[in-house]
Amino acid sequence: MTITRRASLAATLGFGAALLPPPGAHAAAPQRGGQVAGWYRFRLGAFECTVVSDGAINLAPPFPTFGGGVATEAAVTAALRRAFLPEDRLPTAINALVVNTGAQLILLDAGVGAQPVFGPGTGQLPASLRAAGIDPAEVDLVAFTHAHPDHAWGIADAAGDSVFPNARYAMSSTDFDTWTNEALLAQPEPIRGFVQGTRAVLLPRRDRFAMLGVNAEVAPGIRAVPTPGHTPGHVSYLLESEGARLLVLGDVANHAVLALARPDWPFVFDSDPGQAVATRRRTLDMAATDRLPVLGYHFPWPGLGHIEAAGQGFAFIPTPWQWG
Repeated sequence: MTITRRASLAATLGFGAALLPPPGAHAAAPQRGGQVAGWYRFRLGAFECTVVSDGAINLAPPFPTFGGGVATEAAVTAALRRAFLPEDRLPTAINALVVNTGAQLILLDAGVGAQPVFGPGTGQLPASLRAAGIDPAEVDLVAFTHAHPDHAWGIADAAGDSVFPNARYAMSSTDFDTWTNEALLAQPEPIRGFVQGTRAVLLPRRDRFAMLGVNAEVAPGIRAVPTPGHTPGHVSYLLESEGARLLVLGDVANHAVLALARPDWPFVFDSDPGQAVATRRRTLDMAATDRLPVLGYHFPWPGLGHIEAAGQGFAFIPTPWQWG
Protein backbone atom coordinates (compact mmCIF):
# COMPACT_ATOMS: atom_id res chain seq x y z
CA MET A 1 0.00 0.00 0.00
CA THR A 2 1.30 3.43 -0.95
CA ILE A 3 0.92 6.16 1.69
CA THR A 4 0.37 9.53 0.05
CA ARG A 5 1.48 12.82 1.59
CA ARG A 6 -2.15 13.81 2.08
CA ALA A 7 -3.01 10.52 3.80
CA SER A 8 0.03 10.81 6.01
CA LEU A 9 -0.96 14.34 7.01
CA ALA A 10 -4.54 13.28 7.72
CA ALA A 11 -3.33 10.39 9.86
CA THR A 12 -1.01 12.70 11.77
CA LEU A 13 -3.77 15.27 12.36
CA GLY A 14 -6.16 12.58 13.47
CA PHE A 15 -3.65 11.14 15.92
CA GLY A 16 -2.95 14.62 17.31
CA ALA A 17 -6.64 15.35 17.73
CA ALA A 18 -7.05 12.26 19.86
CA LEU A 19 -4.52 13.62 22.32
CA LEU A 20 -6.42 16.87 22.87
CA PRO A 21 -8.70 17.13 25.89
CA PRO A 22 -12.42 17.38 25.17
CA PRO A 23 -13.97 20.84 25.07
CA GLY A 24 -14.76 22.23 28.50
CA ALA A 25 -12.19 20.05 30.26
CA HIS A 26 -10.23 23.11 31.43
CA ALA A 27 -10.77 26.83 31.88
CA ALA A 28 -10.26 29.02 28.83
CA ALA A 29 -6.92 30.87 28.69
CA PRO A 30 -7.43 34.59 29.38
CA GLN A 31 -6.48 37.04 26.64
CA ARG A 32 -4.20 39.59 28.28
CA GLY A 33 -3.67 42.19 25.55
CA GLY A 34 -0.88 44.76 25.55
CA GLN A 35 2.62 44.58 24.12
CA VAL A 36 6.22 44.48 25.27
CA ALA A 37 7.97 47.78 25.93
CA GLY A 38 9.35 49.47 22.82
CA TRP A 39 13.13 49.50 22.94
CA TYR A 40 15.89 47.89 20.91
CA ARG A 41 19.63 48.16 21.64
CA PHE A 42 22.59 47.76 19.29
CA ARG A 43 26.23 48.79 18.96
CA LEU A 44 27.62 51.32 16.52
CA GLY A 45 31.38 51.26 17.00
CA ALA A 46 32.00 52.61 20.49
CA PHE A 47 28.45 53.99 20.73
CA GLU A 48 25.68 52.14 22.52
CA CYS A 49 22.47 52.96 20.68
CA THR A 50 18.89 52.33 21.77
CA VAL A 51 15.85 52.80 19.59
CA VAL A 52 12.92 53.83 21.80
CA SER A 53 9.31 53.93 20.68
CA ASP A 54 6.83 56.72 21.30
CA GLY A 55 4.10 54.50 19.89
CA ALA A 56 2.45 54.77 16.49
CA ILE A 57 -0.06 56.81 14.57
CA ASN A 58 -2.39 56.11 11.66
CA LEU A 59 -2.38 58.56 8.77
CA ALA A 60 -5.51 58.48 6.65
CA PRO A 61 -6.44 58.35 3.91
CA PRO A 62 -3.29 57.14 2.11
CA PHE A 63 -4.21 59.29 -0.90
CA PRO A 64 -3.78 62.27 -1.08
CA THR A 65 -1.57 62.02 2.03
CA PHE A 66 0.93 60.62 -0.48
CA GLY A 67 0.91 61.51 -4.14
CA GLY A 68 -1.63 64.31 -4.13
CA GLY A 69 -1.53 66.29 -7.36
CA VAL A 70 0.89 63.83 -8.99
CA ALA A 71 -0.31 60.25 -8.54
CA THR A 72 -3.76 58.68 -8.70
CA GLU A 73 -5.56 57.07 -5.80
CA ALA A 74 -5.46 53.78 -7.71
CA ALA A 75 -1.67 53.95 -7.99
CA VAL A 76 -1.24 54.58 -4.26
CA THR A 77 -3.67 51.77 -3.39
CA ALA A 78 -1.87 49.38 -5.74
CA ALA A 79 1.49 50.14 -4.11
CA LEU A 80 0.06 49.36 -0.67
CA ARG A 81 -1.60 46.17 -1.92
CA ARG A 82 1.68 44.92 -3.43
CA ALA A 83 3.32 45.43 -0.02
CA PHE A 84 0.47 43.60 1.83
CA LEU A 85 -0.38 46.78 3.76
CA PRO A 86 -3.78 48.25 4.70
CA GLU A 87 -5.32 50.25 1.89
CA ASP A 88 -7.40 52.62 4.04
CA ARG A 89 -4.73 53.94 6.43
CA LEU A 90 -0.98 54.21 6.95
CA PRO A 91 0.20 52.69 10.27
CA THR A 92 3.23 54.81 11.14
CA ALA A 93 5.81 54.05 13.84
CA ILE A 94 7.66 56.68 15.88
CA ASN A 95 11.26 55.56 16.41
CA ALA A 96 13.52 57.88 18.42
CA LEU A 97 17.17 57.07 19.06
CA VAL A 98 19.27 57.35 22.22
CA VAL A 99 23.03 57.46 21.66
CA ASN A 100 25.32 56.77 24.60
CA THR A 101 28.68 58.08 23.40
CA GLY A 102 30.40 57.16 26.63
CA ALA A 103 30.55 60.84 27.57
CA GLN A 104 26.96 61.94 26.90
CA LEU A 105 23.47 60.52 26.59
CA ILE A 106 21.91 62.07 23.48
CA LEU A 107 18.30 61.65 22.32
CA LEU A 108 17.55 62.24 18.65
CA ASP A 109 13.93 63.44 18.45
CA ALA A 110 11.47 63.20 21.32
CA GLY A 111 8.13 61.93 20.06
CA VAL A 112 4.68 63.49 20.37
CA GLY A 113 4.43 63.62 24.15
CA ALA A 114 1.27 63.91 26.18
CA GLN A 115 -0.86 65.74 23.59
CA PRO A 116 -2.81 63.25 21.41
CA VAL A 117 -2.50 65.46 18.36
CA PHE A 118 -2.35 62.42 16.04
CA GLY A 119 -4.61 60.16 18.10
CA PRO A 120 -4.25 58.02 21.21
CA GLY A 121 -1.41 55.72 20.15
CA THR A 122 1.53 57.91 21.18
CA GLY A 123 3.17 59.33 24.29
CA GLN A 124 5.06 56.10 25.08
CA LEU A 125 8.60 57.49 25.00
CA PRO A 126 9.18 58.02 28.77
CA ALA A 127 7.93 54.50 29.54
CA SER A 128 10.07 53.05 26.73
CA LEU A 129 13.14 54.84 28.06
CA ARG A 130 12.60 53.55 31.59
CA ALA A 131 12.01 50.01 30.31
CA ALA A 132 15.39 50.27 28.55
CA GLY A 133 17.02 51.31 31.83
CA ILE A 134 17.30 54.99 30.88
CA ASP A 135 16.05 57.63 33.31
CA PRO A 136 14.84 60.70 31.34
CA ALA A 137 16.71 62.83 33.89
CA GLU A 138 19.97 61.27 32.64
CA VAL A 139 19.56 62.64 29.10
CA ASP A 140 22.16 65.35 28.46
CA LEU A 141 21.02 66.58 25.05
CA VAL A 142 17.90 66.30 22.90
CA ALA A 143 18.70 67.05 19.24
CA PHE A 144 15.81 67.43 16.80
CA THR A 145 15.56 66.71 13.10
CA HIS A 146 12.80 69.33 12.95
CA ALA A 147 10.05 70.99 14.97
CA HIS A 148 6.92 69.08 13.94
CA PRO A 149 4.75 67.87 16.86
CA ASP A 150 5.68 64.19 16.56
CA HIS A 151 9.36 65.05 16.92
CA ALA A 152 9.46 67.98 19.34
CA TRP A 153 6.44 68.05 21.64
CA GLY A 154 7.66 65.08 23.68
CA ILE A 155 10.04 67.24 25.73
CA ALA A 156 7.04 68.46 27.80
CA ASP A 157 4.54 66.47 29.86
CA ALA A 158 0.79 67.09 30.19
CA ALA A 159 1.40 69.84 32.76
CA GLY A 160 3.99 71.53 30.57
CA ASP A 161 6.91 70.45 32.75
CA SER A 162 10.16 69.18 31.25
CA VAL A 163 10.35 65.43 30.62
CA PHE A 164 14.15 65.78 30.41
CA PRO A 165 14.87 68.20 33.27
CA ASN A 166 18.64 68.20 32.90
CA ALA A 167 18.87 68.25 29.11
CA ARG A 168 19.91 70.93 26.72
CA TYR A 169 18.44 71.06 23.22
CA ALA A 170 19.67 71.48 19.65
CA MET A 171 17.69 72.41 16.55
CA SER A 172 18.34 74.25 13.32
CA SER A 173 17.71 77.96 13.77
CA THR A 174 15.59 77.91 10.61
CA ASP A 175 13.15 75.39 12.04
CA PHE A 176 13.06 76.99 15.49
CA ASP A 177 12.29 80.41 14.01
CA THR A 178 9.77 79.04 11.49
CA TRP A 179 7.66 76.99 13.89
CA THR A 180 7.61 79.55 16.69
CA ASN A 181 6.73 82.44 14.37
CA GLU A 182 3.69 84.19 15.85
CA ALA A 183 2.57 85.33 12.40
CA LEU A 184 1.85 81.72 11.44
CA LEU A 185 -0.94 81.59 14.02
CA ALA A 186 -3.04 83.29 11.33
CA GLN A 187 -2.64 80.26 9.05
CA PRO A 188 -5.42 77.65 8.74
CA GLU A 189 -5.26 74.28 10.44
CA PRO A 190 -3.22 72.19 10.79
CA ILE A 191 -0.42 74.79 10.59
CA ARG A 192 -2.02 77.01 13.22
CA GLY A 193 -2.27 74.13 15.70
CA PHE A 194 1.27 72.97 14.98
CA VAL A 195 2.68 76.44 15.61
CA GLN A 196 0.58 77.04 18.71
CA GLY A 197 1.67 73.77 20.30
CA THR A 198 5.30 74.16 19.27
CA ARG A 199 5.49 77.68 20.72
CA ALA A 200 4.11 76.35 24.01
CA VAL A 201 6.82 73.67 24.15
CA LEU A 202 9.88 75.42 22.73
CA LEU A 203 9.66 79.04 23.82
CA PRO A 204 9.71 78.41 27.60
CA ARG A 205 13.00 76.50 27.03
CA ARG A 206 14.56 78.96 24.61
CA ASP A 207 17.58 79.62 26.84
CA ARG A 208 18.50 75.93 26.79
CA PHE A 209 18.56 75.69 22.97
CA ALA A 210 21.65 75.67 20.77
CA MET A 211 20.96 76.66 17.17
CA LEU A 212 22.60 74.31 14.70
CA GLY A 213 24.64 75.67 11.83
CA VAL A 214 25.22 73.88 8.52
CA ASN A 215 26.87 70.48 9.08
CA ALA A 216 27.18 71.24 12.79
CA GLU A 217 28.59 68.59 15.10
CA VAL A 218 26.24 68.20 18.05
CA ALA A 219 28.72 65.86 19.72
CA PRO A 220 31.86 64.04 18.59
CA GLY A 221 30.70 61.53 15.99
CA ILE A 222 27.21 63.01 15.52
CA ARG A 223 26.77 65.57 12.76
CA ALA A 224 23.65 67.40 11.57
CA VAL A 225 23.27 67.06 7.78
CA PRO A 226 21.00 69.61 6.02
CA THR A 227 18.04 67.83 4.41
CA PRO A 228 15.48 70.62 3.86
CA GLY A 229 12.10 70.33 2.19
CA HIS A 230 9.93 68.49 4.68
CA THR A 231 10.46 71.59 6.81
CA PRO A 232 12.66 74.57 5.91
CA GLY A 233 15.35 73.65 8.43
CA HIS A 234 15.04 69.86 8.51
CA VAL A 235 18.28 68.01 9.29
CA SER A 236 19.27 64.35 9.38
CA TYR A 237 22.00 63.02 11.64
CA LEU A 238 25.07 61.14 10.48
CA LEU A 239 26.62 59.03 13.23
CA GLU A 240 30.14 57.63 12.92
CA SER A 241 32.18 55.67 15.45
CA GLU A 242 35.18 53.43 14.86
CA GLY A 243 34.37 53.25 11.15
CA ALA A 244 30.71 52.28 11.67
CA ARG A 245 28.11 54.72 10.33
CA LEU A 246 24.36 55.29 10.58
CA LEU A 247 22.16 57.90 8.91
CA VAL A 248 19.18 58.97 11.02
CA LEU A 249 16.75 60.09 8.32
CA GLY A 250 14.12 61.93 10.33
CA ASP A 251 11.31 62.74 7.90
CA VAL A 252 13.28 62.68 4.66
CA ALA A 253 11.06 59.66 3.90
CA ASN A 254 7.84 59.23 5.86
CA HIS A 255 6.84 55.76 4.71
CA ALA A 256 9.03 52.73 4.05
CA VAL A 257 7.05 51.77 0.92
CA LEU A 258 5.35 54.80 -0.62
CA ALA A 259 8.10 57.37 -0.04
CA LEU A 260 10.79 55.00 -1.32
CA ALA A 261 9.11 53.27 -4.25
CA ARG A 262 8.00 56.67 -5.58
CA PRO A 263 10.19 59.39 -4.05
CA ASP A 264 8.63 61.85 -6.50
CA TRP A 265 5.22 61.53 -4.81
CA PRO A 266 4.59 64.54 -2.56
CA PHE A 267 3.79 64.06 1.14
CA VAL A 268 1.01 66.26 2.46
CA PHE A 269 3.04 67.67 5.39
CA ASP A 270 6.08 68.69 3.31
CA SER A 271 6.62 72.46 3.56
CA ASP A 272 8.22 72.64 0.11
CA PRO A 273 7.16 69.57 -1.91
CA GLY A 274 9.58 70.17 -4.77
CA GLN A 275 12.55 70.61 -2.46
CA ALA A 276 11.46 67.62 -0.38
CA VAL A 277 11.37 65.38 -3.47
CA ALA A 278 14.87 66.50 -4.53
CA THR A 279 16.23 66.00 -1.00
CA ARG A 280 14.56 62.61 -0.67
CA ARG A 281 15.95 61.30 -3.94
CA ARG A 282 19.44 62.67 -3.27
CA THR A 283 19.58 61.31 0.29
CA LEU A 284 18.21 57.87 -0.58
CA ASP A 285 20.56 57.60 -3.55
CA MET A 286 23.51 58.40 -1.29
CA ALA A 287 22.42 55.78 1.24
CA ALA A 288 21.97 53.15 -1.49
CA THR A 289 25.24 53.96 -3.30
CA ASP A 290 27.32 54.09 -0.11
CA ARG A 291 25.53 51.08 1.46
CA LEU A 292 24.91 53.33 4.43
CA PRO A 293 22.72 51.93 7.22
CA VAL A 294 19.70 54.10 8.01
CA LEU A 295 17.17 54.61 10.78
CA GLY A 296 13.72 55.62 9.54
CA TYR A 297 11.78 57.55 12.16
CA HIS A 298 8.48 56.36 10.70
CA PHE A 299 9.61 53.02 9.26
CA PRO A 300 8.35 49.71 10.71
CA TRP A 301 9.79 49.13 14.18
CA PRO A 302 12.65 49.45 14.99
CA GLY A 303 13.29 51.24 11.69
CA LEU A 304 16.85 50.04 11.03
CA GLY A 305 17.98 48.83 7.63
CA HIS A 306 19.45 49.68 4.26
CA ILE A 307 18.22 51.36 1.09
CA GLU A 308 18.53 49.75 -2.34
CA ALA A 309 17.75 51.17 -5.77
CA ALA A 310 14.61 49.54 -7.18
CA GLY A 311 12.42 50.38 -10.15
CA GLN A 312 11.53 54.07 -10.29
CA GLY A 313 12.90 54.62 -6.80
CA PHE A 314 14.16 52.61 -3.87
CA ALA A 315 13.29 49.84 -1.42
CA PHE A 316 13.90 49.40 2.30
CA ILE A 317 15.72 46.25 3.46
CA PRO A 318 15.22 45.83 7.23
CA THR A 319 18.23 44.80 9.31
CA PRO A 320 17.60 41.46 11.06
CA TRP A 321 17.09 41.70 14.82
CA GLN A 322 20.41 41.23 16.60
CA TRP A 323 20.50 39.44 19.95
CA GLY A 324 23.12 40.42 22.51
